[in-house]
Amino acid sequence: MPRSNKKILITGGAGYIGQNLVSFFLNSKYQIYVIDNLSTSTMINKKIKEKIFFYKIDLTKKNQVKAFFKNKDFDLIIHLAAFSGVQEFNKNVLKSFNNNILSTKNLVRFGFEKSKTKLIFSSSAAIYGKVSKDKITEFKAAKPVNYYGLSKLACENIIENSLKKKRNNYAFLRYFNVVGSIVDFKIKKKVNALFDTVINNIKKKKYKININGKNLNTKDGTPERDFIHINDLCRIHKKAYKYLNTNKKIILNCGSGVRHSVLSVIREFEKKTKKKFIISYKITNSDETKTICADTSLLRNLFKINIEKKKLSDLVKDYLWKF
Repeated sequence: MPRSNKKILITGGAGYIGQNLVSFFLNSKYQIYVIDNLSTSTMINKKIKEKIFFYKIDLTKKNQVKAFFKNKDFDLIIHLAAFSGVQEFNKNVLKSFNNNILSTKNLVRFGFEKSKTKLIFSSSAAIYGKVSKDKITEFKAAKPVNYYGLSKLACENIIENSLKKKRNNYAFLRYFNVVGSIVDFKIKKKVNALFDTVINNIKKKKYKININGKNLNTKDGTPERDFIHINDLCRIHKKAYKYLNTNKKIILNCGSGVRHSVLSVIREFEKKTKKKFIISYKITNSDETKTICADTSLLRNLFKINIEKKKLSDLVKDYLWKF
């Protein structure tokens, strides 16, 4: 099948989610361009790189961004490039915050000269802040409690204010906890802090692990998270692109709609690997989210997507190629 003449640019395409998205859209026959400064990732997978157009560019450098977009236009830009995750972000808050804001400002300034160019922005459930036990809808007010969530909310505001004037269509996909891999390329990137910690400890034969929280108001007393498989997330991106062909804007929670506790994740790894962990519990930071889960009604009703991998056994089993 010949390649489509549709061009997709993925910023941060050398990262974990980026390389999976590149692989997914390549299989759909799009022309793929990737921007990455390789500051938090290694060189893009060789099997992928030979099929795409790769540019090592720092989006925080205005002149580099301006030069890249000269005489180039795209049908879709997927903006992933950022310092991601609370733990990574907190290593250098000021640098991380400025990076996320400046890269987004430069991208929307130079990347959307033509109104046909659509944007999918990788936002985060971290923008919601503290939540109740109710599932989170897209209508919940954004009240981030950490700088990572605040940076994502600021980027949403920058995009909205800019692209409204430029008349480009855009989507904010608010990721929950992404795990798994598209098996074709065996992308060995950092996936999820909890999953990575467990599997790395097993590799090193270190069977002690800490959990933040023990007596929380959850099923087993430990924090609960909503994990979405990367393949489901890629399918959502494709549906969002199609939706933006005829609609101005969409905000969408990208989760499975199922809660799994931190302790249950560890127990599932124990079951699959026949290893046993010694667990110690730490006092939970008051700002840490105790339980979080996406309401996926909009995802099901608008995009007609059913999340395929919800069971913890499937999520953990798929992850064990790293072991």
